[in-house]
Amino acid sequence: MRHAVWLMLLPASAVVVFAHFADWPSDGAGALAAPPLSLDGYLDEKLPEAPKKDAAVKVDNSACYVCHGNYEEEELVVSHGKEKTGCIDCHGESLAHRNDEDNVVPPDKMYALSDVNQMCAKCHDTHNAPARKVLERWRERCPAKTSAGEIVCTDCHYRHRLAFRTVWWDKKTGKLIVREEGQRTKPALDLTRTDKAS
Repeated sequence: MRHAVWLMLLPASAVVVFAHFADWPSDGAGALAAPPLSLDGYLDEKLPEAPKKDAAVKVDNSACYVCHGNYEEEELVVSHGKEKTGCIDCHGESLAHRNDEDNVVPPDKMYALSDVNQMCAKCHDTHNAPARKVLERWRERCPAKTSAGEIVCTDCHYRHRLAFRTVWWDKKTGKLIVREEGQRTKPALDLTRTDKAS
């Protein structure tokens, strides 16, 4: 008990001594004090604004970006978002998928490569690019595909694919086909190559 009293008095006495010497005149003119705090000139200060994007996306995809943040700046998502077409317009609301923390429930709608062109054609009924541009893009983006029948819209337009996947679903049935114990990531297949190498 006696030691506890001393332990409480020691810091208190240090404060008193410090306060005494802080006010003690060092050269006879008195101690220098910090100037009073003033907010003059700062009350009307404007904070810098965030950089403006080209045009605002007009849909709310935030529920999808919780897990799929990599798509927030993706060109396909941004260009469609400017036209008021969001993730749910193509993939459905996918409420069970969004609420699944184990990531085993697929989105409501997925598209196998064989279905991509039909999906895009629902809104894009024409392809008005000159043939020369189509051929240049084809050679640039998917040189391993030698037949026009192998090409799908997303081979040339955007890259709406994940670079790494933790699960794989059969895109026609929604059945979970890959979920290996302890597997964190798996390289996605390079779908622009005909040999299906990853």
